[in-house]
Amino acid sequence: MKRTEIVLSIIAFISIILSMNHVTFNGVISALGFTSLALLYMYLSFALFNKIPFTRILKKEAYLNVSKLRIFGTVLTGMVLSLSLIGMLFKLQLYPMAEVNLLTGILGLLIATIVSIVKYSIGKDKFYFEILKRIILVGVFGFLFIITPKESILEIRHRKHPEYIEAVKNAWADPDNQALWKKVEEENLKIYDE
Repeated sequence: MKRTEIVLSIIAFISIILSMNHVTFNGVISALGFTSLALLYMYLSFALFNKIPFTRILKKEAYLNVSKLRIFGTVLTGMVLSLSLIGMLFKLQLYPMAEVNLLTGILGLLIATIVSIVKYSIGKDKFYFEILKRIILVGVFGFLFIITPKESILEIRHRKHPEYIEAVKNAWADPDNQALWKKVEEENLKIYDE
């Protein structure tokens, strides 16, 4: 399962670069990469972090050496990692609620970081160090996404289409104005007609 996590991480973070360079199917690649990694953390973090092989997930004896508190902690850590990744995807795709997801996820990662550091400093358990590496990687990227304004992402992604950028910024400034959103749609169609 660790290889799967590495491959999905690479796909997710390469999709950031592709998205900023307006590569064909970048939205699909981003969605697949981030969503797959988020789903892996959301539903299989307890097994992934505790090094339980995929073939033994449903076997009771695989959990004999793992405390219930550790399983609960890995499930919560997986949830905040997943929320952070979904927040990054939303911000990259310029979807609404991206900041809320990111802030909630990063706050949860901050709590998980504190717990992991304290637990690691007490027992020097490699388990917490492994989790800490994941938290730091996702947390750093998440923090970068938080401090990057959505306008900057819009300008980078659509740098060849200033009319579209202007239309979107106007619509964001007055979100209830349907005429401005119609203008966004018109400019968007022009991009894909090229």
